[in-house]
Amino acid sequence: MESLRARMPAPQYRLLMDVIRMWAENGGGTVRLRMDEEERELFTRDVQREMLHIMGLIGALRPGHEDRADHVVADLGDGEHARGALTLVPPEVAADPERLRTMRDELDAKADRRKRDEAAVEGIARASGMLPEPEPGADTDSGGDGGGERA
Repeated sequence: MESLRARMPAPQYRLLMDVIRMWAENGGGTVRLRMDEEERELFTRDVQREMLHIMGLIGALRPGHEDRADHVVADLGDGEHARGALTLVPPEVAADPERLRTMRDELDAKADRRKRDEAAVEGIARASGMLPEPEPGADTDSGGDGGGERA
């Protein structure tokens, strides 16, 4: 962690530590991040890669999961709905394009379902008067996760 602190700009390091702390406090797993514009600029691909490495190392501390320390970050590429997804996988999975494509397709399908579900819930909220109608010509897509979902 000290080498990261020395290499990274202080604002990026603080953001990384905040995300790792939130992830750990919530028991690990998938985290949905809502970030403002400044945070999104700081949350670069390099920061995301470091985040996944740290998550893998922390996960390897759990009994029965020691092999996670050897996991590598893999770029799943872009799907129709999920863009730029990174994941932590065993080296043999990272070396198998078909498995990575399958993972991306599954993530893409989940992103599509989530987007449709959010639109349905928003429609119900608007119809029931819980949300105001959008201004004409306003962008009604808030981006959903505000900066990306990483697992």
